[in-house]
Amino acid sequence: MSGAWQEEPRARGLYRDPQRGKIAGVCAGLADYFGVEIWIVRLLAISGLIFAGFITFFAYCAAWLLLDKRPQRLVDDGILMKERSWQAGSTPRQALARVSRELESLEPRLQTLERLVTSREFNLRREFNKL
Repeated sequence: MSGAWQEEPRARGLYRDPQRGKIAGVCAGLADYFGVEIWIVRLLAISGLIFAGFITFFAYCAAWLLLDKRPQRLVDDGILMKERSWQAGSTPRQALARVSRELESLEPRLQTLERLVTSREFNLRREFNKL
């Protein structure tokens, strides 16, 4: 994808995100890991505190101590970019255009992969690996 900025590949590890967090960033890190909104994780954490206070409090403190801080996601000109369209304040039309560009950039890679998988060389390698 070409343009003024490019995001780094998203780290799939579990991290704390103190910049977006209220206390230590544990809920923000969990929300990012599972791909949900932060308020949902915070609501679950508060519910956990109400119904299973000691266990939830202990788990939160353990996560605070054990999880590393999330590395910064920087772009070329040094601006921290938000990952999801609705966080960046994009209109639906802009978000759709962005997704369309990303899919178009994946098309050549998919065609290359398809050529490889349907080639005779791939079948020959697969047969040798079975031996």
